[in-house]
Amino acid sequence: MATELTIVTVLYRSADMLAETLPTWVRSATDLPVRFVFADNSPDDGCEKVIATCLDDDRYEYLPDSSNAGFAAGCNRAVAVATTSHVLLLNPDVWLPQDALARLCAAVAADPDTPVAVGLAMHGGEYVGIDLNPISLFVDRSATAARAPLGPSGGAAVFPTELFRRFGGFHEHLFAWGEDADLAFRLYASGLRTRGLDLVLPHAGGHSVEGDDRLQGFRAFLLARNRLLVAARTLTWPLLLVAVPILALAHAALAARRARQGLLRPFLRGVGRGLVEAPAARRQWRGSRFGFACLFSYLTSRRG
Repeated sequence: MATELTIVTVLYRSADMLAETLPTWVRSATDLPVRFVFADNSPDDGCEKVIATCLDDDRYEYLPDSSNAGFAAGCNRAVAVATTSHVLLLNPDVWLPQDALARLCAAVAADPDTPVAVGLAMHGGEYVGIDLNPISLFVDRSATAARAPLGPSGGAAVFPTELFRRFGGFHEHLFAWGEDADLAFRLYASGLRTRGLDLVLPHAGGHSVEGDDRLQGFRAFLLARNRLLVAARTLTWPLLLVAVPILALAHAALAARRARQGLLRPFLRGVGRGLVEAPAARRQWRGSRFGFACLFSYLTSRRG
């Protein structure tokens, strides 16, 4: 039986980029049971017209939200209306080779219960899923890493739809940048592993904030805040007590870098907000947490 798949895409100032990438998605999906759901957080920029030009009305749903509740909330909103067994979270600035969806559907059909991290080529490197990092807690995982991914990156990830919903999807308060790592820690702590797919997709990266100083500052704020909130939510107390001084030193080093980038003030606001919100963030997740046993298991894992 063919894998039924919904491509879930969150849009924000994405019309020009989507006009380039969406035709490649349509060609890749030609004869496959693939549907599309678009959550548009900036519905006045023309994405709806691009979508209508490329897809028949019965093949997609378009969910506009001018309030811009964020990437995490957009993904959750789109997955909530998906009717297929699996969802592919795909950023609008990713191109699909002709055979990409056929290969992806075949891989999922062979192991339908396991989340899949799909590779992305960006900024001169190739990455598959999320990796742990002693300094920044989570980073894009190099495609050449020996161990398996911690979890899928939100830019190109396949989840069984029921699994994504059962875990509550992405934590919406994180808004963007770190919500996928938060889910990855929770999945891993619950015993669910992610496999990487030998498929690397061209990815522009950063189109929604490029050239906008205000949005660059907002990104710096969220990254600083969300690292602390992800740690508070998902790590066990013993591991958190070890991680906190390391994160403190890391943020001191990051502050120097943000100062050179002209982003020190939003970065420091993010750190302050993260410290204030950390206790509430910890109370919001009551499931399994990532501890030393998980850490050892992850560090000694090997990609399949």
